[in-house]
Amino acid sequence: MPAQILDGKALAKRIQTQLTEEFAALKAKGHAAHLVSLSIGSDESSDWYVNNQKKAAEKLGVAYTAERIPADSTFEQAAGKIREICGKPEVTGMILQLPVPKHLDANELAKVITPAKNVEGVDPDNLGHLIMNQYRNLPCTARAAIELAAESGVDFKGKHAVVAGRSIIVGKPVALLLLDKHCTVTICHSRTPNLAEVCRTADILVTAMGAKPGMVTGEHVKPGAIVVDVATIAVEGGKYRGDCDWESVSAKAAWASPVPGGVGSVTTQILFKNTLETLKRTVGAHA
Repeated sequence: MPAQILDGKALAKRIQTQLTEEFAALKAKGHAAHLVSLSIGSDESSDWYVNNQKKAAEKLGVAYTAERIPADSTFEQAAGKIREICGKPEVTGMILQLPVPKHLDANELAKVITPAKNVEGVDPDNLGHLIMNQYRNLPCTARAAIELAAESGVDFKGKHAVVAGRSIIVGKPVALLLLDKHCTVTICHSRTPNLAEVCRTADILVTAMGAKPGMVTGEHVKPGAIVVDVATIAVEGGKYRGDCDWESVSAKAAWASPVPGGVGSVTTQILFKNTLETLKRTVGAHA
């Protein structure tokens, strides 16, 4: 029996409906959300994300400002712009668009963002809160992957989860979130020599390698497993594929997320969910 689909579009729509109501209620009380995006130079994929975020913000009733500085900006100039944005009291949250030009270090720039306003959650302060089980802004894609897996109705407690990927954006935070849900977690990656063998032990398999489209096949999947494919890999024709070979993986899994239409559909809404939670904390601090 083919896998049931973990429908990211349907989940994103439900989150959007809830967020719209909550943003409107806060705005009616004089607490409007304002998300600011900063791009350094121009990049096709980055510009696509900015456009999607802007459209999502409009639907949610959230003010969205897309800032851009020249690609040849120095670190000091970029950091100064970040501090300027974060220093504005009306700004709820900020997102630094990736990639940044090669002469700049995105991780170092992320450290400049005021942690409470870093709604992407990928910085030492927010990641430290995750390790300490004191969640603030959780990394958006990692949080989206967990929420999509939960759509299967799985009881995480006691399950063996395998995370294929070790990035600070997805792999590592997903592993920590699964640990907090009482899973036993194994982390592997594209250079793990017995990758298929390790993945086959998973009740919950999260793939986030992005090395080669379709490299995770049915041979990597335990029958009846839940498979969440986080990777988004550009292929010919302007299309995208994930880590998983959909045909063979969906034949073995009980639940699986497609690419596109899976985690990516949820991630943008999680960005605004983090923005909402940041606004609520700000309102509470000044209540």
